[in-house]
Amino acid sequence: MATFHPDAKVEITKYIDEMPAFSKAICGKLRKIILDTDPAIQEDWKWGPHYYYEGMVCGYGAFKQHVKLTFFNGCAMKDERKLFNHCVDNEFSRSIKYTDISELEDQLISGYIRESMEVNRKGFKREVKNKVVEVPAELLKELKKNKAAFTFFENLSYGYKKDYVELVTTAKREETRNDRIKKIVASCAQGMKPNDKYKK
Repeated sequence: MATFHPDAKVEITKYIDEMPAFSKAICGKLRKIILDTDPAIQEDWKWGPHYYYEGMVCGYGAFKQHVKLTFFNGCAMKDERKLFNHCVDNEFSRSIKYTDISELEDQLISGYIRESMEVNRKGFKREVKNKVVEVPAELLKELKKNKAAFTFFENLSYGYKKDYVELVTTAKREETRNDRIKKIVASCAQGMKPNDKYKK
């Protein structure tokens, strides 16, 4: 049985109220759309605003220049209106990135929320087939030079570790690759997960 944060509503309200104007407007509207879609949706707080119905449905987070609405079972959704425009290669989740409140269409978002609920109702499970992340030799070598960074990296979840590795493997130039490795090591040494520096 799922357990929920006892002060979720208070935490989410505080989180939204402290945002810059543009992200406050977007997140406030997303919250209303989600809760208005179906009274069976449970508002929760985990790593941020989080919504539950027989499993994780969706959540949103504010970053420096955008807000990301994530459907945790997005890989099982049809995305008929092609709204997913961020993290589309994630193993399970799919996200929609917004930069202005005018981009939000209530009915479309509600439709996606209802589909996500139906996916959960049918028994969707987030089962990772292969949790082994192949770390590039160059990254591993630099991480091992910094005990704190290496320990932090090794203790990261599969998803976070995969995100860091993809930063290295997707670099098109050696200079970019090396620069990203240095930044990853520095971030890990500070105990920072991917994208932490972009959060409010």
